[in-house]
Amino acid sequence: MTLMQKAITPAQSRAHVQAGYDRMAGYVVRADDVAFATTPAQLFEVHGLGYPGSPFSPDAPYLDLLRFESGPQLQYRDVPGYIVPLWWLRHSRVTPGAELVRVFADGSTTLLARYGDVGTAWSVTQLGHRPALASLSRCVGPVAKWHSAYLEADVVDGGHTVVLALANPPLAETGFQQAPSGRWFRRVPREDVSELFELDLTARWNGLSVRVVDQWQDAQRYVVARISHLGDDLDHAEHLRLDRVEAGVYEAVVYAAELTDIQTNQVVPHTWAPGPAAGLRRPTVQAR
Repeated sequence: MTLMQKAITPAQSRAHVQAGYDRMAGYVVRADDVAFATTPAQLFEVHGLGYPGSPFSPDAPYLDLLRFESGPQLQYRDVPGYIVPLWWLRHSRVTPGAELVRVFADGSTTLLARYGDVGTAWSVTQLGHRPALASLSRCVGPVAKWHSAYLEADVVDGGHTVVLALANPPLAETGFQQAPSGRWFRRVPREDVSELFELDLTARWNGLSVRVVDQWQDAQRYVVARISHLGDDLDHAEHLRLDRVEAGVYEAVVYAAELTDIQTNQVVPHTWAPGPAAGLRRPTVQAR
């Protein structure tokens, strides 16, 4: 696996270490390509953080980075004039073993937090408290079929082990344990899992291409969805007044009934052997 690196806005950094937010999206680079950048000013330059409305500053006393292993949602982007190769990361769950690192103006670094996996979530190393626990979403991240049930999962140990995660204590199955984060998890051999895939649920909202990344019922019992913008139509995303998370990353919460051209695909990286997922039960976005 290749180690990737992403500059994290102050708001995202707080979300990770305080709210347990376990998602990431946006432009990333290979860590090796920018190893020479060891100060916030240098990182500001190589990550291209001087875009209009940027929350970053080259004079900041520190800059936070997320370092993580490459995954199936990365797409190479040929951006003219960019000084290092650039990738676009679709809205994804943080990958196992990812680290949130703070780089200071004198070139020193400190590890703020480490993401174990979907079962253990974030562990904070510097701030003296445990993050809150983010909700699970079957729309983002690996899903495993185990004992006839579909569970949120992560693939670890070089593809040999699958971590199964539950938000609540299992009613019948044994062998699950509760992580310090509060989530229940169990590690099983890869061969015990009959299906393993990541859902890629896409749609259009007011003509904009989006990925559905969460779904729930609101207080009036209408089904709502969190959507994340796909593609390069940034003007359209701005016109529709989506929330800009950072450069190129736009998200919103909408009624599921407003989504059109819904497509559900499965992503099965070759490292998730043995074999592709079979017999995928495809969830649909429900209407209000």
